[in-house]
Amino acid sequence: MNNKWSRYKLYVFIVLLFNSCVYRHEEGMTPAVDCSKVIPDTVSFSKNVQPILTNNCAITNCHSGPSPEGKLNLEAANAYSQLMKKGSGYVDTINPQISVLQSYLQSKSNPMPPTGNLDECSIELISQWMKQKAKNN
Repeated sequence: MNNKWSRYKLYVFIVLLFNSCVYRHEEGMTPAVDCSKVIPDTVSFSKNVQPILTNNCAITNCHSGPSPEGKLNLEAANAYSQLMKKGSGYVDTINPQISVLQSYLQSKSNPMPPTGNLDECSIELISQWMKQKAKNN
């Protein structure tokens, strides 16, 4: 029990650390893009989220194949179960901003994908999916 509690505290510390590095728009900076026109009312994992993961994450030498980076396979057949794995912290449906997935997608120091952050609307779409209880739809 004590070991689980220690791991949980470490996880929370790491999430808070990553979240502290998340870029936030501040007044006087370039205004955020209006994504409301491209994000559906109900976000579908298979139609909206998985294509983003397939095109940006489940690529050669990243989160695909028999030895994916971080042991996180984001290919279509595996992505949902991998992201929702109990205790992984990848998805937080109560507060998506502290989820591991969201932290990596918004990180400036260690962005995922490594080629640079996704566009704002893709990140917001994934956040909306989490806010809508991250359904496998």
